[in-house]
Amino acid sequence: MNSSASEIVTRTNPRKRRFRLWRWLAALPLVLLVLFYSAVGYWGSGLMIGEKPQWRGMNRAPRDFGLEGETVSFPATDGVPLKAWWLSAAGPARGTVIIAPGGDYTRQVMLPRAAFLVHGGYNVLDVDLRGHGESGGWFVSPGLVERRDVLGAIRYVQVRGERGPIALFGVCEGGVAAINAAAESPEVRAVVSDSAFLSGRAVFGRLRDYFVSDAKQSRGRTGIADPSKPLVRAMWAATYTPGIVPSIVLVYYLRTGVWLGLDLASVLPAAARVACPVLIISGEADWIVPPADARTIFAAIPRPRKEFRSFPKAGHDGAYASAPELYRDAVLGFLDRSLKR
Repeated sequence: MNSSASEIVTRTNPRKRRFRLWRWLAALPLVLLVLFYSAVGYWGSGLMIGEKPQWRGMNRAPRDFGLEGETVSFPATDGVPLKAWWLSAAGPARGTVIIAPGGDYTRQVMLPRAAFLVHGGYNVLDVDLRGHGESGGWFVSPGLVERRDVLGAIRYVQVRGERGPIALFGVCEGGVAAINAAAESPEVRAVVSDSAFLSGRAVFGRLRDYFVSDAKQSRGRTGIADPSKPLVRAMWAATYTPGIVPSIVLVYYLRTGVWLGLDLASVLPAAARVACPVLIISGEADWIVPPADARTIFAAIPRPRKEFRSFPKAGHDGAYASAPELYRDAVLGFLDRSLKR
């Protein structure tokens, strides 16, 4: 009996081992696929998570633009500590404008715009969005969580005792955050949104094309990644694989608890809910947010008191630099008309 049982085990064990081997080999492609999507999802979500030194540099101050600024602190609505400059209007204030920079910049880049607002009779709260400048925060988004920063700024203006009307003025990611915040706050009387994008997915796709294409390497670098590094370019090239954006969204959610949606935080639902006048500014040479995208946002805004200004030859966030006086007059004229009501 024992001898027969031993022979049976000897004969069957190789079969079991072969079965297990084939089962493992059959599962290997699925394992590799999961590892691939997890790795790229982790890398892609990492573009918005963690400390980014290039978003922290500060080498200018209000005095460099002839302004007297007060550094103030306040929390976003979810508790993230924020820093800003309070700049008082030259003369009686017509209202307060909260301004927010784009995703690669700190509040110092908004100082030239702050200067013409101050001289135009408006108080200015120039905010470092989370993860930038001197503000706290360990992850960012395509303007979705940043709306909490803008809403926190609105609360700060009210706590400070300012009773005049409040307007929002943002560029790129800051422009998206301004639209998102205005959709939630009845306190906002006007919005100026410069170079705001349709969604993170739209921008992601254009940046991917930029980083991967050799023809566009001469355009320079952004704060997101250095396209001259082969590994960085390889990771961007990998994002052409179908299903990568959902994997980034899922990994981002698992790491932060924030669900961006498959469009990576589309601004259109918020734009459709804005109940105050809005000025959309677009550069005709903007390859990150083409004029067609800006007009799509404009079309989604329901209010009749909305305006669209396009600046010829201006690139992304380049409208002010391309025509400072026209830009200043457009913004101040819009604010004067909107807040006067």
